[in-house]
Amino acid sequence: MNGVLSYFSHIIFPTRCPACGRLAVPFCAECLSEAAAAPLPPFCSECGGPYGAECCYGSLPCYAAALHEGAARRFILALKYKNIRSLGEAIGKEMALRFPEVGADFLVPLPLHRGSARAYNQTELISRGISRLRGIAVAKNFLKWRVACGAQTLRNGEERSALSFASFEASKELSGRRVILVDDVYTTGGTVRAASFALRLAGADVRAIFLWTRRVPCGENPAAWPGADDEDDFLV
Repeated sequence: MNGVLSYFSHIIFPTRCPACGRLAVPFCAECLSEAAAAPLPPFCSECGGPYGAECCYGSLPCYAAALHEGAARRFILALKYKNIRSLGEAIGKEMALRFPEVGADFLVPLPLHRGSARAYNQTELISRGISRLRGIAVAKNFLKWRVACGAQTLRNGEERSALSFASFEASKELSGRRVILVDDVYTTGGTVRAASFALRLAGADVRAIFLWTRRVPCGENPAAWPGADDEDDFLV
């Protein structure tokens, strides 16, 4: 029965690349590579400004492969909401190819929020892709939400930015270990700030934050890169 439903589903809703629309493929490797062809300069985890300006205490370098628009945005939406799990590792590999070498013992994927209906964690899949090229182990289940905050898509910018530093709990097993935090999209930075705080509280040495996209400019985050296209009004 499931096979029949799957067959008709593919006829009615054919699989196609999120970027170019090519039929019968979940995505094109060429399109994905092109979406990440111009990674952003590193930016501050605290204020979103250019990293290295010594603007904020406790600042961490954030690396994003692209702005959250166009094909890059469509790829992450397909991974999260269309069950195209193979995109996860492919996205991670593109990030690994473009981001600078950062010495680390573990990649720590941001966990799904408590109560999530998604059957898989997209940031864990992305971390696996990075791991395959960088040789850094993925430390899953070492970072957890302490509160059930609901999906981030349902939170406005102010709520995201003000996310409590007590929202996460990290394992003490990461104490003394160098880690890279991995997330899919940077909107206001509230989530990665809260997560990195928990990791540091557990004794981890957080070296950097790896992201697929950064959503700028936006009303919630005044930091913006010159030439950014603000046509995207869909928060993820």
